[in-house]
Amino acid sequence: MEQTNNINAIRNTATGVSITLDVYVFVEDGVFIAYSPALDLCGYGNTEDEAKSSFDISVREYLSYGFSRKTLVKDLRAHGWKVKSIKQRRMSAPSFDMLVNNNDTFKDILENKEYRKLSEPMPFPAFV
Repeated sequence: MEQTNNINAIRNTATGVSITLDVYVFVEDGVFIAYSPALDLCGYGNTEDEAKSSFDISVREYLSYGFSRKTLVKDLRAHGWKVKSIKQRRMSAPSFDMLVNNNDTFKDILENKEYRKLSEPMPFPAFV
């Protein structure tokens, strides 16, 4: 298993929110899946681009719902994130080792799937 630095983070910016997540793209039963173990979210499609687009929508909906219902901090903490307040500048995800040890889906991907890891910042407009 490859251990990597933890770059998963949510940053508040002047214009909104920037999220950097490790996203693992793999094929299962002929469907492309884009999965983030840090948020336990996925997107899917007939192509990698469709899966990434679907994943972006999942993240956008997750954030929008969490901000509007004021549940984002609680949910991030439940996923092991270090976050004190929605207004803090940077929120950090659990370590790679913690994700592997506590997430059977992620462990299965690493051990049994051919995958490609993507790590790109995704900017979102302000939700609050």
